Amino acid sequence: MNAESTVLRSSRPAVVVAPGGEGARAAAWLLAWPMRLAATPMGRRLLAAVALAVVAVAAVGYLYDSADPPGRAPAIFRPAGLAGGAAGATEAAAVSRTAAAAPVRAKRAATPAEAAAAWWAARQKVAVDKVRSLQQRKVSATEVQVLVVAEGAGSRMPSEYVTVRKGSSGWKVP
Repeated sequence: MNAESTVLRSSRPAVVVAPGGEGARAAAWLLAWPMRLAATPMGRRLLAAVALAVVAVAAVGYLYDSADPPGRAPAIFRPAGLAGGAAGATEAAAVSRTAAAAPVRAKRAATPAEAAAAWWAARQKVAVDKVRSLQQRKVSATEVQVLVVAEGAGSRMPSEYVTVRKGSSGWKVP
């Protein structure tokens, strides 16, 4: 061999897969398997079940991907009486503690939760500190529904959604 022959030819032979080899036979068997399965009645049922399962998974996946925008849920459902920040929450807690000790009187309610709690306490004939507002949902810009529960005598705990409207004099139950 001379120097020019090693440049033009590789020193090792290339690996060539023969078309009739083991790999080709295994691939042909794997590709023909669904058709052989579909030839039997049980195989057709199995393939139909698999196809329905794939369609169901795709449909549920699409529904979860196209859900409501995440910005709306916290604005609609939030614990009653809590403001947006931590400072508002402590302020609301302090106001509710002072309002709970005072008797029910017609005053301007700072939050819809306070107005609903005062109204529900008067209706159930219990002290305001025995009434808790659990959650609220916004109906419109000036109307909110507040879920309130009162500790009654014994094991009674009546609860109800109370609709509160914001007017010129503050929040009040219509």
